[in-house]
Amino acid sequence: MKKIFLLFLLLPHFLLAQFPRTMSLNGEWSFALDPVSVGKDQQWFRDDFIPKGWDKVNVPHSFSVDRRYHNFTGDVWYTRQLKMENLRKGMRAFLRFEAVFYKCTVWLNGTELGEHEGGYTPFEFDISEIVKNENTISIRVTNAWDTTTIPGAKTKVNYETSSSAQVYPWINYGGITRNVSIIFRPEVYLGKLKISAEPDLTGKTARIDIRAFVKNSSGSLAAKQDVRVNLYQAGKNVQVKYKVDKQDILPGQEAVFETSILLRRDVKLWSFDTPELYEAELICGFDTVKQKFGIRSVKISGTKLLLNGEPVRMGGCNRPLDYPGFGSMDPKQILEKDLTLIKNGSMELSRISHYPVSVELLDWADEHGMLLILEAGNWQMTPQQMSDPVMREKFKSQFREMIERDWNHPSVIAWSVGNEYQSSTPEGQAWTKDMIAYSRELDPSRLVTFASMLVFRDVIKKPEDEASQYVDFISANIYGNHLKHLQHIHELYPYKPIYVSEFGIRADHVKSEDERIQHLIKAVADFRKCDFLIGASIWTFNDYQSLYPGTNIDGYRHWGLVDANRQLREMYVTWQEQFSPATIQVANVSGKLQITVHARADFPSYVLHNYELRINGNAFKLGVLKPGESKIIPEQVSSVVGNKENIIELVKPGGFVILKKVLNSNGLMQN
Repeated sequence: MKKIFLLFLLLPHFLLAQFPRTMSLNGEWSFALDPVSVGKDQQWFRDDFIPKGWDKVNVPHSFSVDRRYHNFTGDVWYTRQLKMENLRKGMRAFLRFEAVFYKCTVWLNGTELGEHEGGYTPFEFDISEIVKNENTISIRVTNAWDTTTIPGAKTKVNYETSSSAQVYPWINYGGITRNVSIIFRPEVYLGKLKISAEPDLTGKTARIDIRAFVKNSSGSLAAKQDVRVNLYQAGKNVQVKYKVDKQDILPGQEAVFETSILLRRDVKLWSFDTPELYEAELICGFDTVKQKFGIRSVKISGTKLLLNGEPVRMGGCNRPLDYPGFGSMDPKQILEKDLTLIKNGSMELSRISHYPVSVELLDWADEHGMLLILEAGNWQMTPQQMSDPVMREKFKSQFREMIERDWNHPSVIAWSVGNEYQSSTPEGQAWTKDMIAYSRELDPSRLVTFASMLVFRDVIKKPEDEASQYVDFISANIYGNHLKHLQHIHELYPYKPIYVSEFGIRADHVKSEDERIQHLIKAVADFRKCDFLIGASIWTFNDYQSLYPGTNIDGYRHWGLVDANRQLREMYVTWQEQFSPATIQVANVSGKLQITVHARADFPSYVLHNYELRINGNAFKLGVLKPGESKIIPEQVSSVVGNKENIIELVKPGGFVILKKVLNSNGLMQN
């Protein structure tokens, strides 16, 4: 009898465990333009509506990459049929979109579920009471912008003399641009999960703070719950002690469960060269959620950025989300190609984009090692927009959706509250102060900045003149006169580190690629004179399409180290050499070849852990090289060097080739 009773207790858990956690809705949908916005009045969302003559498209989908609709701005519709089994007792179903650009309204079986605004962040609806065996999902999407959208047009400006105020500089790629799914959860389920992991670098321990947000979505039953935690590293269970008190959760309410775990030995630290990851498994009733995270320390100390106690000064890039045929979608094959080129170019400290990036990008950055500053949409908003309560709430909504989605990624080291807004005005100063406070309310564990286009200008005479007074580190978009502008910022804020969030020169604005190369070399020479500089990101990694005034007649802005199809320009090769953290020197010593690897002490500079020098595929371990130190590859070099061309490579952990040289038969180095 006891065994039967135990089986009865475990049966619901078994049944829930057998139900799939997610159901992908990627794939074929029906699609149509709605240029005069008649779809809602004609009830295209009805469950008996037949989308006769509509296109068949594959979601994720951006209609803007279809040559027929490339310049279309306005309403479009997507619809699809969905067959589903009956929801099992105690289960809830949620329809989730990872991103839809820009605004949308969603219906299920003719019932409006709700609306969402913001083109790069996720949202979901509880469909448990509406879903049936045969279902119709309909969504109206608009990629239109105006003075109330983020991004959008500017308000309170003279449009007759400033055509650039009416557009923003990237394409409004419209559609269901990221994954769609149905998520199945128990009635009492784990929602948001926040993990903060801070090492004690002296004691070689780590404290892991976990906050689990548990929701009771049942209509009438109170739930008394606790949360259990399992911890894993490299697939192996880590024995831990913790305490979580049980709580009563009323119907429709959410409770926050908190616990702390102290790791006392063998703590694996995450960094860009040793991206060690842990995984927390949380169990609450019938619900189980797994979350990866990293243990690392990111601090500002004077004018230095410290990662795990070591100063880092690094190159980086801005990556506009644009690829021929895919627009702002980011399929795996393109994403991995781009990020590998970025790592190979030592572009590892980046304000990567003006808007939230995909989860897949962040997962790659966690697993392979990058330091990212994430930004949420305020591109050149005017003082009137920044003081508008409605615009403030829209930004805070999109900012919160980004932070709560991304706050467990160790690759994310800072949040940015905007780019190139009028930060010297009272409205810009108030925006900066308030949004930084809001970010710290949501996530106090990360640094905060914004990209200023004003802080280096002569009109800024004292720190109080500009909103950079509020940031943890100063970010500045500087195009030319780098040394002068950086010295001016340093005079204003001598105790803050500075990050060049944008610099560069367009390929179609110079007579030759060599002119761009010399511009880069001069900029880096200036950077190396500034020991308060922690990073510099090229604008841009890749070319991108735009409607912005001044765009090339081919539709592209040619700023990239690579072109739109990711063909390398000579600038990329020069970038690799200039932004490598080490140099390679060859000498003939007493008739024998000697190769020396020297870790830069100026810029970029950081401790090299477990790098390799490969000569014709033969690996020589470099151990630990601190900035300014050198490692000589001695006599055994002769045994692997041939009579003709020899390939010499500096290789990061993970196999990323960040510097490549050719040694010819005369012992001379060349790119």
